[in-house]
Amino acid sequence: MKQPFLPLLFSVGLVLVMASCQKQDVPLKENPASDVSLKKANTNSKTNTFYGPQVHVGNGKVRSFIEINHNGEPQEIGVEMTDDALTGLPEETMHSDAIVVPLHSKAVALTPFQHIGLNWNPHGHPPPGLFLGIPHFDFHFYMISNEERMSIPAYSEESADMFNNFPAYMPADYFAPPGPDGAEPQMGKHWLPPPPSFLPFTRVMILGTYDGRLIFEEPMVTVDYLESDETTSQPFSQPSWFEHAGKYYPTVMNVYEEEKTGKHIVSLSNFIKR
Repeated sequence: MKQPFLPLLFSVGLVLVMASCQKQDVPLKENPASDVSLKKANTNSKTNTFYGPQVHVGNGKVRSFIEINHNGEPQEIGVEMTDDALTGLPEETMHSDAIVVPLHSKAVALTPFQHIGLNWNPHGHPPPGLFLGIPHFDFHFYMISNEERMSIPAYSEESADMFNNFPAYMPADYFAPPGPDGAEPQMGKHWLPPPPSFLPFTRVMILGTYDGRLIFEEPMVTVDYLESDETTSQPFSQPSWFEHAGKYYPTVMNVYEEEKTGKHIVSLSNFIKR
């Protein structure tokens, strides 16, 4: 997300009170090298991990991974960032500065996700210092192609009906107001769980829709939290219907540091075949 998200937070908060009380120096790109394989290949391993190709972020590198057990079931899908990817980041960004992090073909085959979109938000979402106004990364796990994502227009009178066409199967505890709040070009409409469940903001799971479809799941994580070496695994609410039958859908968001390499991991796990 890039546009101000504060009106959405105030709207949700009001509902709860009433009820209870670098210019980016990394261009948008997809690495043509499709599959970069095994992280684990020894015979004693109970799982194999497959990597997507690396992309440059800040002074470091980022790549996707999927861990699969010997029954062919996904155990974890996510993004790993080298520690220096948190440095040398631009001071200003725009929507077009989103970085595509390609997935391994096995991830596309087993899960509903087609690619990951990484957004760096150096100032958070306005106003600074309040709610989401903290430097953070958005990790969009998209269930549509990059071409479909890029075709999502800015909010306008012409596109309003598509942004406000909400799926009937969204989790009951997630909220998105009608109108332009949380509606972003090349992304879609953003849905939040109710505060104060994610406040003070360090990490939160956002859901995204467009034109009647759930199109992404988005962990948002602050730079401070990534650098803190904190570990979290938290379940997130599920929709009541799943578009991609036969695919494995995650139910838990994870943030942690890999002990041996010092890499920062943002991932989804605890899959259920729908």
